[in-house]
Amino acid sequence: MPNIVTVNVSQQVASVPSKLQQTGALISMGGTTTSGGAVTFLSSLADLVPIIGTGGGAAELQGMANTFFAQGNTIGVYVLELGTTDVTTGVAALTSYIANPTLRFYSYLVPVEWATNADFQALTQAHSSPTSQLYFFVGDLISGSPAPYVAFEGTKSVFFVAIDPATPLSVFPPAAFFHATLSYAPGASNLVSPLSWTYLYGVSAYALTNAQQVTLQTVGVNWVGTGAEGGISNTLIVGGTLMDVNPWNYWYAVDWLSINVEQSLAAAVINGSNNPQNPLYYNQAGINRLQAVAQATADNGVSFGMILSPVSVTATPFTTYVAENPGDYAIGRYAGLACTFVPARGFNTIVINLTASNIPV
Repeated sequence: MPNIVTVNVSQQVASVPSKLQQTGALISMGGTTTSGGAVTFLSSLADLVPIIGTGGGAAELQGMANTFFAQGNTIGVYVLELGTTDVTTGVAALTSYIANPTLRFYSYLVPVEWATNADFQALTQAHSSPTSQLYFFVGDLISGSPAPYVAFEGTKSVFFVAIDPATPLSVFPPAAFFHATLSYAPGASNLVSPLSWTYLYGVSAYALTNAQQVTLQTVGVNWVGTGAEGGISNTLIVGGTLMDVNPWNYWYAVDWLSINVEQSLAAAVINGSNNPQNPLYYNQAGINRLQAVAQATADNGVSFGMILSPVSVTATPFTTYVAENPGDYAIGRYAGLACTFVPARGFNTIVINLTASNIPV
């Protein structure tokens, strides 16, 4: 007997969430026993023991790892071995790795001696476009003429940390900041909080003069401070800004939306080509579906604490777009989606005006 009913099954596949913004690497210059270009994942400080070397940058790498894992919130980090102790050669090796990575990293924690290297300074400039999605955590002293941070002023890709010259070699303060930025895991129950004033552990506060603090804040340099003003003894991040003086959260939100809206729209197109019951076509209905997908992603940015509400995704209507761009329809290209949004940020300065009166109310 023939079947009365035939069931056709298609499948929609959910995207795997991007982990790029939680992926960072400690740069090693001959500090491990691994070969140049090797990438090793550390889930804890103990994972460094089998690969730590005895020469080169081993002591600095150990300090990076000590401080990173002292933060308490256990997240992993990678070590990228460059296989050299020469800074210029190391910068060239990193430049090559970035161009053809075995694993893409969102940020790198670099050795102190890189701050004054002209090739490294040029590398940071090369990755400072709004679409770069790549950052370098740099630490150095603030003495010298000019001070090391001056070369990075206005550079979006650099997060600069002023290091107290009294810091022991076993501690690497920039690693604490690095950990804080990689710890974000945006979600409805785990909102992205401001980076400024975030607690740090295993590091000591840097006692700077008021004049030094003003100078550093003006150009975007960060340092370890305390919550003493609020009656809190913890050490914490002062600044939380990149060297273009934008808060870390600003570019983090921009990158998050860029990464996730690309993935969600691509997934919608792919699933639409694999759904015979509801295929996605280049027409007004298809544009409406893509607009809704992009809007949902932007709305997540709001609910996850990265974007101010309201946020709206607009779409040029089908008939208008194809009339203005007739060649695009022939190649399946639609460039009519747009979104203007404001990244969320925290408070840096509060002013309250008090008036003392001897007139009782």
